Amino acid sequence: MQRFRQFLHVFVDLIGVGAFIAVFAAINVQVFMRYVAEHPVRWSEEFPTIAFSIAVLWSASFMLKEADHISFDLVVDLLPDWARRLTWIAANALIAALFAAALPAVIDFALYMKVLSSPILRIRYDFVFSFFALFIAASAVRGAYAAIRVAWDWRSRIRGGAKASK
Repeated sequence: MQRFRQFLHVFVDLIGVGAFIAVFAAINVQVFMRYVAEHPVRWSEEFPTIAFSIAVLWSASFMLKEADHISFDLVVDLLPDWARRLTWIAANALIAALFAAALPAVIDFALYMKVLSSPILRIRYDFVFSFFALFIAASAVRGAYAAIRVAWDWRSRIRGGAKASK
């Protein structure tokens, strides 16, 4: 199971890195064709935009750890331990609930967008917006997991402290 998780981690990272490399390469082709070859190509403006959107959503969904995300915890850090844990549980549960509640509408919108495609490359927008739906789903799961993890850790500490005091 550990080897499968490691393979999955490398696979996910390769997709994210590949998307960023595609963006970088397309921008370089765009600059070269426009300023060196003096023959701009139309697709080089559309492709980096779509590829960058996909790369950012993919990375935020699967590659970033919880510590890599921006959080404003200055006030929470001033609270006592029990209040801080309760705040983190409530905040993560709220994030999970809100993202889970938004998911059906986002999926519906992504499926609706199959009627449109990008003007130059003809990439269907349902493909592009499916990465946003994936991001929403991953955020809901991540929020629920974080709330459960903090609650479980808190429960373990309370039980461990109760056993140690007996």
